[in-house]
Amino acid sequence: MNPAPLTVSQLWLRLLVIAGLWGSCFPLLRHLAPVMPPLAVAAVRAGFSAAAVMLFLLFTRRLSWPRGATWWHIPVVGTLNGWLPNILTAAAMGGVESAPAALIQAMSPLLVGGFSLLLLREEKPGPGLFGGLALGFLGIGVVLGPSALSGAADPLSALMMAAVAVCYASGTLYVRWARPAVPEHFVLGQQVVAFVVALPAALLWDGAAALAQPREVWLVLAMLGVLGSAIPLSLFIGLLTRAPAAKASLVGYLQPVSAALVGALWLGEFPAAHVLAGGAVVLGGIWLATRR
Repeated sequence: MNPAPLTVSQLWLRLLVIAGLWGSCFPLLRHLAPVMPPLAVAAVRAGFSAAAVMLFLLFTRRLSWPRGATWWHIPVVGTLNGWLPNILTAAAMGGVESAPAALIQAMSPLLVGGFSLLLLREEKPGPGLFGGLALGFLGIGVVLGPSALSGAADPLSALMMAAVAVCYASGTLYVRWARPAVPEHFVLGQQVVAFVVALPAALLWDGAAALAQPREVWLVLAMLGVLGSAIPLSLFIGLLTRAPAAKASLVGYLQPVSAALVGALWLGEFPAAHVLAGGAVVLGGIWLATRR
């Protein structure tokens, strides 16, 4: 039995919560960039996230063993949504501010909307959805401006964030296509795969000394793993079982807003007036895409 579709208000609530939590990852990663190598950050982030999900499933007695084709899906999801974008994002944040990083990644919804027309024919995105995606992308352009990346991102970091957008778009489409019978298998499996891949790579590349960090750094890592990964990922995988991929991916348009807010309050990276204006255009695009 398929879950009931979401109402507009239910969809908006989920988008706002997920975007708020995921968007906070950028300032957290920006804070960690000067003190911890990217591979180590990705490994510990996945470890905290996997532990949090497993403890929750044990506590609620929902932990179960995957079966059948799920075993083939988990490594794919763990790569597209797990270790690869985690490592790329952690590496990129050393050379790009929080809001621009989130804005570059915000091309993901447009990619999902276009490819869902080809790969997920049963969803049939309508003109309103594509209009909203296009308007949202225009808003991203307003936010970035002709020189918004000058001094805010080096070319390699920007390229890595573009690759992250491609990864998440591909992962979103894959999860929507696979339609997991037990979403928790994808949530936990993705983080376990990310941890199993990133930890040995971190130890080989940076050595165990990379993990010798003060208590304050481990606190930020725990926040990143639990609040920035485990909870929003669980909500997003569940959202993909009840909403079209293109609409679920609109969370990518809201992440820059939360990233800019947290970045301003914590790191002093205050957005300019054109960023606020572009954010209003982005919200208008999301309204247009989700109004039905």
